[in-house]
Amino acid sequence: MIYYCTQCWAEFRVAPKLCPNCGAQIEAIDHKRTYIEKLIRGLEHPEPQTPVRCAWILGQLQARAAVPALVRLVRESSDPYLVEAAVEALDKIGDSCALEVLQWAIENGSLRVRQRAAAALKNVLDGAEARA
Repeated sequence: MIYYCTQCWAEFRVAPKLCPNCGAQIEAIDHKRTYIEKLIRGLEHPEPQTPVRCAWILGQLQARAAVPALVRLVRESSDPYLVEAAVEALDKIGDSCALEVLQWAIENGSLRVRQRAAAALKNVLDGAEARA
């Protein structure tokens, strides 16, 4: 099994109590974070499928606290699968704070991202109208 430090993402074969790379106390840091905070932190994980799974779960949980991190991923990530997952999560969360980045994704994303962002933008706008 491979373990990672949640601060610097150093990789280990045995779970240490202190990260030999950055000195962080592995257990102390993890136990203080909420599940949502751990998922948001997981969006930066170096293993490619982990951030995609974290984005999906955050969307399923409709975690509004994740919106800033998801918005940043849409703008900054070069991984189209991760960007698509972030757009989908923003759609499920339905926060109007995502409108600008969804419009940006429609204009700047890959084909899959543009298609998903267009559907998400419509859903978020419909949800905002329904709440008004």
